[in-house]
Amino acid sequence: MKITCEFCKGLYDDTLEKCPNCGADNPNVRKATLENPTTIEGLKEWYEAMNLPPYETTRFFIGIDYKEPKAFGIYKDENTGNFVVYKNKDTGVRAVRYEGTDEAFAVNELQTRLKQEILLQKQRNAAGTSSSNGSSSKGSKKSGNLTLALMLTVLFLGLGFGSFFVPMLLFFTDNPIKKAICPSEGYYDVNDTIYYHMSGYTKDEWLVYDDEAGEWSKCYITSGDVLYKKKSSEDFFLAKDWESGFDFSDATKDILYQDYKDGYKIDTGYYSYNGEEIYHLEKSQYDGWYYFDDDKGDWDYTYYDDIPADLRHQNTAADFWYTPTWDSTTQITDFEDTEYYEQYQESQKSTSSSSSSDSSYSWDSGSSWDSGSTDWGSDW
Repeated sequence: MKITCEFCKGLYDDTLEKCPNCGADNPNVRKATLENPTTIEGLKEWYEAMNLPPYETTRFFIGIDYKEPKAFGIYKDENTGNFVVYKNKDTGVRAVRYEGTDEAFAVNELQTRLKQEILLQKQRNAAGTSSSNGSSSKGSKKSGNLTLALMLTVLFLGLGFGSFFVPMLLFFTDNPIKKAICPSEGYYDVNDTIYYHMSGYTKDEWLVYDDEAGEWSKCYITSGDVLYKKKSSEDFFLAKDWESGFDFSDATKDILYQDYKDGYKIDTGYYSYNGEEIYHLEKSQYDGWYYFDDDKGDWDYTYYDDIPADLRHQNTAADFWYTPTWDSTTQITDFEDTEYYEQYQESQKSTSSSSSSDSSYSWDSGSSWDSGSTDWGSDW
C-alpha cells in the first residue's frame, strides 16, 4: 500500500523504513529492538535471549520450512520473496497464517503466538508445582515407601480427579509421576510397525521404522493413539534395548537419536567441508550458519537447509570441525571481524536489559516444556 510522506508529500510503499524521496522516517514502521524484532534473524536472537529450549522441543521453527506435523514456523520463500508464517497441524495439514512481503508483520505474528505458548507452558508448570506442594501433608501420611508424587497420583485417581490433576502434574520438572504416566523408553510393535520412544519423561520424541526404506524417522503420537499413555502402550512394548535378532536397525545408533541426545546442538566454530569454509555461531543446530564467499572474500549468512547434511548433526559435524577461534595461517578472514558477529555480541549484551522488560517470556531451563499439550488441531 502507498502512503503519503508527511514532509515532502511524495508517495511511497508503506513497508519502507524511510521515504525514498526525502529520507524522512516512516511513522508506521516499528523500530526493531531485541524485545520487538522485525526480522527473522531478530526473532532468532529474541528466542535465544529468552533461553527457550531447542526448536525440536518447543516446535517453533524460525527461518525453517519445517515439513513434519506439529510445528509452528516462519521462513522466506526464496522463489517468491514472500515471508510465510505457518502451522503444521497434528494431521500434517499446513495452515498458512500469513504469506506476503511484510517481514515485520510476519515476525510479529509468530512471536505473538510463541509468547502465548510460553505463558501457557509456564501456567502448566506452576499448576504442577502448586498441586504437588498443596497436598504434601496428606501424601506423607500414606506410605514412607512411596514418593509424594506417586502417592498424589494414586490419591487423585482414587478420588476420581485424575483426569484433571494428573495432566497438571506432568508439567513439573522430571519426576516419578511423569515416569509413571509417560510410555517407557524402548521399542514397541503396533500391528507390525516398530516404534521407538527416546524418553520416559515425555509423550513426544518418537521414532518409527520404515521397513521398505530400512530407516528411522521422526513421528508424532496423538492423544487417541495406543502409544500416547503408558497404560495403553504396555501391551505393545517389545524391549528396552535392541537385540541382534530384530529385523530392524538399532534406533540408538540412528542420527535422529544422536540429535536428541545432543540436545539438537552443534559445536560453534570453524568447519571445513569439501573445500568450503563454514562458521557456526550459535549452539542450536538450526541457527547461526555462515560460509566464506571466495568471490567476495568475506563471510555471508546461509540458511540451515543449504548446509551440507553432514554438518547438520553434531555426531557427523565433529569430523569437519577444526577450531573454535580463527587461525591466521588459514586463507580466510576472522569471522569475529564481521558485522554478523558484532550484531550477535550486541544482542548478547542487551539480553540482561531485555530480560527485565520481557521477563514474562524468559524460560527457566529447569522447567518442563511439553509440546504434546499444545492445541495442534486448530488452525492457529
